[in-house]
Amino acid sequence: MKRFVACCLLGYAVSAYTQIGGDATFRFLELTNTPRQLSLGNPITLQDKDISTTLANPAVIRGLHGGQVMVNYEPYFDGIHRGTAAYGYTINRQKALVFDVNYIHYGTFDGADELGNPTASFTGSEVALGIATSHYFLRPNLHLGARLRYVLSSLEAYTSTGLTADIGVYYSPVAKPWRLSLVYQHLGRQLSAYEDVYEPLPANLTFGFSSALQHLPLRWHISLHHLNKWPLYFDNPEEATQNLNGASSQSKAGLLKKLSRHATFGVEVFPEGLFSIRLGYHAQRAAELRILDLRNFSGLSFGVGMQLRRLRFQISHARYNVAGNRIFLGLTLEPRP
Repeated sequence: MKRFVACCLLGYAVSAYTQIGGDATFRFLELTNTPRQLSLGNPITLQDKDISTTLANPAVIRGLHGGQVMVNYEPYFDGIHRGTAAYGYTINRQKALVFDVNYIHYGTFDGADELGNPTASFTGSEVALGIATSHYFLRPNLHLGARLRYVLSSLEAYTSTGLTADIGVYYSPVAKPWRLSLVYQHLGRQLSAYEDVYEPLPANLTFGFSSALQHLPLRWHISLHHLNKWPLYFDNPEEATQNLNGASSQSKAGLLKKLSRHATFGVEVFPEGLFSIRLGYHAQRAAELRILDLRNFSGLSFGVGMQLRRLRFQISHARYNVAGNRIFLGLTLEPRP
């Protein structure tokens, strides 16, 4: 009974991915790493001096990220707390190592045996420790990056460990405003499993494209996530129509509609300024968490970023459903010039 309750926590924590939940372990790895990512719909094409961009795609790591310290905190749903942190170590002007921590704590629960009799309380938490870097590949504007993570999961008296890897490619042509990225996340396996029941990891293949406007300080991003799980679309029986005879019919989804379920969109105004405004849209979250005939703007997210000398502050808000939404806070300390 206690194991059942503890293991259910993971599924609840990543309930935003309802159509891909339950088919892998260490699902907390799929939660957004930084406020900036959350506000823009989880793009993988961010690349500037902000170290937070490196957690989505290791291929964007540069020497300028060295010396930065980042801490993010998110009060998640129903007493669950999570956060991320990162530190950049400079190797040379072009290279750096980025160390990161990703944790989630599910709180304290009242235990019970199979008959419902109270037992000792228990907790559940998970943590991932990572190291990442990037390198030129063929040309200076084409980069290949990789991240290696050690994962430890502790749910009541049951533990599991694993090794995961992220592989990313980032291309930004010279004198052009557009960018291309490809990232395959969470490749690997469990080293030890709960009661020796081994499960796959939540692999995610994402393609991203980004471009900037010529005469406005605005950059937009579009990403297609979980391309290795086609399709994410499902027929919602609540959207079926009835004819005069009372028979229901479900319209068939075409290729474009199925592809859109994998898409996220983001727009950032003043992306390299001291103050930036961000807006994003997550199509899968909007479709799966909305309630018909009740407007809650599910799938939308927005946020701001502010630079105060060496300190960068970020906050984002994401709309989920009427049951709850998310707020993500982040601070980054830059080294002295």
